[in-house]
Amino acid sequence: MFQRILVPLDGSRLSTQAVPFAVEIAKRFSAEVVLVRVLAPSSVTTVLQSNGKKTNGTDDIIAQEVPFKDVDNVANAKRYLVNWSQSIKSQGVKSSYQVTVGTPAKSIMDLADSQGISLIVMMSHGRGWFKRAIMGSVADAILRGSKVPVLVVRPKTAEGK
Repeated sequence: MFQRILVPLDGSRLSTQAVPFAVEIAKRFSAEVVLVRVLAPSSVTTVLQSNGKKTNGTDDIIAQEVPFKDVDNVANAKRYLVNWSQSIKSQGVKSSYQVTVGTPAKSIMDLADSQGISLIVMMSHGRGWFKRAIMGSVADAILRGSKVPVLVVRPKTAEGK
């Protein structure tokens, strides 16, 4: 039923709480756990892309500095995912990982479509409806837009509920 399970990790402790759920499902279905980290494009890159014109020499300097920062961010994200992937493999579950740059919800759904993902397992940040309405929610956007099943795990509250 489930062959490839996608687990988005944003670097927070909360997001990693989805991993044991994905691993348990993967064990039951002999599935692969695919970890993904979506990095936001740097604001300078976004500005240059949206503006499209160079006004003076400072744009050249900024554009040259951005790729180094992006490369460093990608390298850090890969190390983070490698560690989690190794942990999953040590439990006898096949695991792979991918780092992508873009808008989190769209990037996760695009990856799910292109990689033959059969289930997305992710944490909810536990925001109330008001904060979610104002700030948006990656989990909410994926729930509404995903073509594959989504398991959203709610974090435990301080009272353990």
